[in-house]
Amino acid sequence: MKKFFSVIVVLLLLSASSCQTRVVSVQKPLQANSLDLYQKYTILTNDAKVYKVEVLKQTETAIYTKNKKGEEVVIDKSNIREVKKLDLLSSIAIGVAAIAAVIFVPI
Repeated sequence: MKKFFSVIVVLLLLSASSCQTRVVSVQKPLQANSLDLYQKYTILTNDAKVYKVEVLKQTETAIYTKNKKGEEVVIDKSNIREVKKLDLLSSIAIGVAAIAAVIFVPI
């Protein structure tokens, strides 16, 4: 029983840590329609700064965002290295499927 419980805890931790989907990366460059307005993203810039923001507006050269404190942050599009979006629903679905597979598949 302890082994089963520890497997479930590990699966839940893995699914919770993988709740972000990579929207923009080196292999997938930033496009005009890559980011949805009023959605929350984690943006990593080339100078290794991490911004957890909500996208308000996009222009050809910059993205206008709002952070958790309510401050407006302007990020230059050429300075963006990676953008991740919080995708909690699909991560929960993957975690439930993994737990169901552990329960119903005999070892």
